[in-house]
Amino acid sequence: MKTTERHIALILEESQVTAVEIAHSPKGYTLTAAGTFASSLNFDDQDLFTQPGSAQREKTFSQELDSFFKKIGCGSRSFAFGLNSKMIVVQTIPTDGSLSDSELNQHSLWELSQYALVKNPNAFSVSAMILDSNAETQVNTTVIVAVRKMFVNFLASVCKQLNGNLNIVDVDHFGAENALVFNYPEIGAKRTLLVGADENSFVASVVINGETKNLVTTEWSTENDMAQLADYVKQVDVHAVYFHGRIVSSAMVASLKQFVSIPVEIMNPFKKVALPHSLRNYSEVENRKQEYASAVGLAMRAE
Repeated sequence: MKTTERHIALILEESQVTAVEIAHSPKGYTLTAAGTFASSLNFDDQDLFTQPGSAQREKTFSQELDSFFKKIGCGSRSFAFGLNSKMIVVQTIPTDGSLSDSELNQHSLWELSQYALVKNPNAFSVSAMILDSNAETQVNTTVIVAVRKMFVNFLASVCKQLNGNLNIVDVDHFGAENALVFNYPEIGAKRTLLVGADENSFVASVVINGETKNLVTTEWSTENDMAQLADYVKQVDVHAVYFHGRIVSSAMVASLKQFVSIPVEIMNPFKKVALPHSLRNYSEVENRKQEYASAVGLAMRAE
């Protein structure tokens, strides 16, 4: 790369919008804008986006973003969105290792149709990715990612109204994985667990050599959330745990440490991504670094 390019990533979680703009240059990555705001739209409301009034919803969100971008000083019009909402379905399943790509795609559609919340699998754009393979059993661990087509169309229209283009729509946690691997190269081949937590559930992935090897999303089901997570940590046998997410706190880390004997810490997505003191809201971002992990990793992607 010979010139500097800026990319913006936005994470949508219910009505919460978290955004970062990252400058890509030959010298590395630099944060140029960041912030959060509450939208008037609830991105978890599936019924809302099937009702008449799509043009007004697009106008409302584009106006909200335009005002927000001016406030935080964001000028990029290359957009990526990370979803943590009911507009995206993520499932990890075992699949036959002998399946061709086309057969795997057909099988993924069938698996999606078995999911209770999916009434019409054809309403989704579906992709499947093999996370791990067992040569002995010929069984793959495969993740299915399905995004509602109507919501992708909504996002594309909003980007167009902002004179920009929609580059990426992905799972927010995958963005955090990208930020983890870049900022913590020392984890290397060690089995590392990345955990994203919110009020209702946690998503956790085992990362080895920069690749996802396992992914689960689990609702909190016990009175002691960290005891539940600790059981999973022991099950996957990892060397360290990193947290990210809006509700993550030092108290959460301290609580998990009571149950496990491995390092546990809050992920810093700006360990190797420059966070300039000149940023308009530097203190706010510095104090809530873990909240921006998914957006940072997503904005680092240029494709």
